[in-house]
Amino acid sequence: MMTSSKKLVLRLVGAVAVAFCASMALTWALHDRITSHEAHRLIQNAFRDVEKMIRERVDRRMVRQAMVARDHLREMRLQPWWNDPDESSRRLRALADELSVDEICVVDANGMLTHSARREEVMALNFMTCGGQAGEFTTLLDSKTEFTQPLMPNSLRGEMVKYVGVWIPEGGFLQVGGQAECVRRLSRTAVTGLSHDWHLSGDAGFIAITTGIGTIISHPDMSQEGSQWRDPGDESYWERRDIEGFPVYAVIPKRMAIVERRLLVGTSAFLNGMALVLAAFLVGIVIAGYVRSQLRRQRAKELQMASDIQESAIPRVFPPFPDVREVDIWGDMKTAKEVGGDFYDFYFTGPRKIVFLVADVSGKGVPAALFMMRAKTAIKSAAQTGKDLAEVVNDANEQLCDGNGACMFVTAFLCEIDLDTGVVKCVNAGHNPPIVRRGGKFEYLRVRAGMVLGAMSGIKYSAVELKLEPGDEIYLYTDGVTEQPDRNNKMFGEDGLLAMIEKYGDGPLESLPKAVVDAVMAHADGVEQADDCTQIVVRYNGKAKE
Repeated sequence: MMTSSKKLVLRLVGAVAVAFCASMALTWALHDRITSHEAHRLIQNAFRDVEKMIRERVDRRMVRQAMVARDHLREMRLQPWWNDPDESSRRLRALADELSVDEICVVDANGMLTHSARREEVMALNFMTCGGQAGEFTTLLDSKTEFTQPLMPNSLRGEMVKYVGVWIPEGGFLQVGGQAECVRRLSRTAVTGLSHDWHLSGDAGFIAITTGIGTIISHPDMSQEGSQWRDPGDESYWERRDIEGFPVYAVIPKRMAIVERRLLVGTSAFLNGMALVLAAFLVGIVIAGYVRSQLRRQRAKELQMASDIQESAIPRVFPPFPDVREVDIWGDMKTAKEVGGDFYDFYFTGPRKIVFLVADVSGKGVPAALFMMRAKTAIKSAAQTGKDLAEVVNDANEQLCDGNGACMFVTAFLCEIDLDTGVVKCVNAGHNPPIVRRGGKFEYLRVRAGMVLGAMSGIKYSAVELKLEPGDEIYLYTDGVTEQPDRNNKMFGEDGLLAMIEKYGDGPLESLPKAVVDAVMAHADGVEQADDCTQIVVRYNGKAKE
């Protein structure tokens, strides 16, 4: 009589045999699809590599043209007609034709397009404010380098244009552009023969590059170069991609894929059998890995959600009030890896009064981001009632205490400036002291720190006043600036921050936040950023003249 253990063994063997046969049948049925998928994967990999090589060669060619144009620019700037938009555009058009490019434009140190071979574009584009693809060229305003883009839609006209830019020693940069035909004409010799030694799936597969009308200029079989391209049809796996204006074809004959498929059938069957044998041992590892992966993914989603919430609440357009001459305001937030609840804000609370503040919510992740939004809304809604600043903070605290079952809180430093007088009211809700510049001297404004917001209801906050004269500044920040450690766990500290700002002195106001972050990161010396670095700086310019 067969024992139960032997029956179990036979059943397991039978199951493995059935699975093996089913796997063989499925392998044959699906192998055409697998082969096609693998062939196109090889093609995509080849495209990535050849795209990099073509772009490098085309970029070098276009940059050379930009540098030649820059050399001509030095002489053109000395001519009396240079500041005549019509004549300078005509001369730049002639230079563009001479260099076989479609566009040449000159941008000053402030990002304004001041001269162009296209007259209608003169003073029509500011690279500093437009953002997007054009805004990428602003890197040339601060660095002595070149910048290139692939063919993409032009910011003003929507045409497909490739732009390259080179810095100008006197400030700003020069940009040249070319449409697909222009790029091909300039770069044809640079890519000719590029794919001579490029094969796919053995020696049968190949990469071919053609002109816009289909003349082959690069092919592993050099006898094909100069002939007209013909699509391989259904006998090959192939794809076409336009790279920098050049049609590029990747081809793998199906007959080679068929040979490879037959060689892989035995391996596929063997691997399927081994997969069944190892399944019992691996299932626990797979499940555990899956669970860990799901937890990591969920954590990443939560952090991304918190980051999105945090980013959406921060004003990023500067200057925020272009028509307001009495004050200049700049803010910035460099987030750490772990999303926190820092924020800054500013808004009018009356015809001639502006509230500005920084705040830091306790905790990390989604809860902190949500409480940040609640705190931001509570403060703004209270401030825009027109109440005194101390009453505003009182009201905001009551709102945040109500229903705060998670016992979260937020530190904040709030200021309200009168644009006519320069008088600033300040309330400190458990936050770091700001730095004030008055009469050219920098010092911390030591305002008595009240209770943090959201911790206890019934707290009464008080405000202090200070008077700013034209040219005076007030700088607010969160503890991510001063509490950044270095490799020896030494904090950047209040003394380090004050010394850095004193050294910065009369530098551009808009660059101060970045300069502070750079100093903090230099202090960290490779140590990961510990917390968000959030800043806002306000300069009082005095009452505007009528």
